[in-house]
Amino acid sequence: MQPGAAQACPNPGFDPRPWLEDFHQLLAEMSAHYSNLEYAVQDRHMDLPQLRREAEAKLNASCDEQEARRLFESFLNSFGDGHLEIDWPKPKASDAKPAETNSLCTRLGYEKKTLKPGVDFAQLPQFASLGGDGAEWFPGGILMLNQDEKLGVIRVAIFSEHWFPETCEQAVHELHLTNSQQCDEECENKIEYAAANRLTAALAKRASELQSAGAAVILIDITQNGGGSDWIEPAVRTLSNVPLHESAFGFIKHEHWTKQLQDQLADVETDLKNEKEPKDLLQQAGARLRSGIERSQEKCDRRNVWTDGKLTCSLVVSGLSYVSGVLPYAEAGSFAGLKSKGVLFHPLDYTYTESPSRPRLYVVVDSQTWSSAEYFATILQDNGAATILGEVTGGAGCGFTNGGIPTTLKNSHAQVKMPDCVRFRKDGSNENAGVTPDILVPWSRHDNSYLKAEKLYRSLSAVITPGSKEASHEAH
Repeated sequence: MQPGAAQACPNPGFDPRPWLEDFHQLLAEMSAHYSNLEYAVQDRHMDLPQLRREAEAKLNASCDEQEARRLFESFLNSFGDGHLEIDWPKPKASDAKPAETNSLCTRLGYEKKTLKPGVDFAQLPQFASLGGDGAEWFPGGILMLNQDEKLGVIRVAIFSEHWFPETCEQAVHELHLTNSQQCDEECENKIEYAAANRLTAALAKRASELQSAGAAVILIDITQNGGGSDWIEPAVRTLSNVPLHESAFGFIKHEHWTKQLQDQLADVETDLKNEKEPKDLLQQAGARLRSGIERSQEKCDRRNVWTDGKLTCSLVVSGLSYVSGVLPYAEAGSFAGLKSKGVLFHPLDYTYTESPSRPRLYVVVDSQTWSSAEYFATILQDNGAATILGEVTGGAGCGFTNGGIPTTLKNSHAQVKMPDCVRFRKDGSNENAGVTPDILVPWSRHDNSYLKAEKLYRSLSAVITPGSKEASHEAH
């Protein structure tokens, strides 16, 4: 064959038309409920018409199903959004166990998984591991820095209670439930909160143990942490030594959000009907939620963005709420008697404490820090509550609320997941851009585990010394 000559398709009978039909369905679905489409155009300056034309041409020329699948994946990856995903159908397992033989926690999705390792401080002679309660969930120890400065290290590999089934089993016992019991949404939520509260308590205890061992500051290692659940909210607050105020939140104009806001309004109205206090705040919350419901029902046709690259309307509603709910902040334990306490400030659905006596925080991130783990870093950074070290994070931002909006492509039956919300930073930017550390660590992709730990150690030693620590605190 001559150099540069086109290769013949190994499967000349392959028909790309069903794949093109799925691709056009995908474009329509993204127009209707992809929350970061505007970010792609306005911030990333993506040429969506050109991207569409290139994808169509490649699909038309595709030779088999695997090539067509790769083209879909490449198209979605070009948006640089960690929450924009496609899952292809998998063959049904023939040896699956009947549901009745599984425990309640297994049926609810609590499963022990292998946690990804973080920075291997054990490679350094200055590090000594520290055992204790919760060490199996949050391993760590003491790292000796300049002039005998002690740094407490805690590894948090995931922010999801579902990866710790033992917390679920303990919650089931505590709530007097049985494995044979049917569990509705209210039951599932009770278990989830109880399991999360156990993790929060264990995390707080680990920090206290390190402080008792002489740690003046705490480093939280969330490298290779893929995110998780709303458990991030009490987890970050139980570690911070300053109150954490939330930034603005955006939701899409879609019936998915109309229903969620209506449910939240119902809780607020129940408290008002029962003459709960603070009445003025509840009335203000009700007004905001009604406005949100109205805004969520507005029409916004963005389909032309694939042909002319222009957005004639915004699908994202912002300025009505915060990531945490109606309020940007509330003290731990507030509004205990309200059904709508979680609507006012969602972290209040969990049990946690806040204290100014907790050690100063440092957080290490990398390119494999995603989603809720990025939120952990951003809320601390935006509140001046921690110094972030490492490399720019993956960039996932807000994800899917209440399971997200189901999207199944007609012909391939692929499941597409796309975000339905936006978390904004203190400066108004979209968290989807990732987190830029305060201190960049000069890691290389060629670094082994020792070099990665050693380079981080040098960066920490440069900023955490008896003479500079307080100055660093004031700078943030």
